[in-house]
Amino acid sequence: MTCKGEATIFDPQCDTIFFLQPHSDDIALSCGATAAGFAAAGRDTRIITVFVGETVPEMVGPFAEWKHSRWSLHDVDAVRETRRQEDIEAAAVLGCALRWLGLPDAIYRGDRYKRDEELFGELSDEELALADHLVEELEGLPEWRRDSMVFVPLGIGAHVDHQILFETGALLAARGYAVFAYEDTPYIIHSPEGRAARLAQVGDAVGEPFSHGVAGTMDAKLDAISRYRSQLPVIFRFTDDYRAAVQRYACEVGNGTPAERFWPVRST
Repeated sequence: MTCKGEATIFDPQCDTIFFLQPHSDDIALSCGATAAGFAAAGRDTRIITVFVGETVPEMVGPFAEWKHSRWSLHDVDAVRETRRQEDIEAAAVLGCALRWLGLPDAIYRGDRYKRDEELFGELSDEELALADHLVEELEGLPEWRRDSMVFVPLGIGAHVDHQILFETGALLAARGYAVFAYEDTPYIIHSPEGRAARLAQVGDAVGEPFSHGVAGTMDAKLDAISRYRSQLPVIFRFTDDYRAAVQRYACEVGNGTPAERFWPVRST
């Protein structure tokens, strides 16, 4: 049986669920409560962090050094060890298995991205080709299943790594997988206009959105987010109470009850 992606509800027959995140923290932030719910229901729920490949000092330019300083991490070993430990803790809280892939974060991929305006911008053809590579890598994983659901970022905020994973999801949908796009947090909270811009960009590649109630697993989501200690001062610099901001937005999505929003990714 192959789960179909054109439904507006999650197929209960899909026992294996893959949550693809560009970087450590994206699943906890964006759809951690949904992941925790699947895991609590006994479904084989797995987080795959994609852009966490090994980094050597020669790959770190001034822009990456600036990013490190904002995280209060000052060398590549500290970045790798800290972020991986945070990922391990968060996945354990959510009840999910965890795997890291080998591609480097965009800030380490040569001279392509030397400032935020480039990092949060148009995706080049060369970078877009990474989506094809990722499909092949994912389908080669020993735990990968054809009868699975796959979650990818919609790409709100236009971070290039998020866009690459959305394109990966579109390719998987074309191969018959049930693929859903999640709202990228914190971008949707501090820049809500980004949703309309991104939806205009992807067009018919997604279907109608729907909300998934998560009242029973919001505490797990908030706990998982708290594990990304190096990131919180940066990604929630716009608020003094990130827990309240996340809870408030979830209640907006669910019209008073916590929910997370998704779009079915269409086979084009």
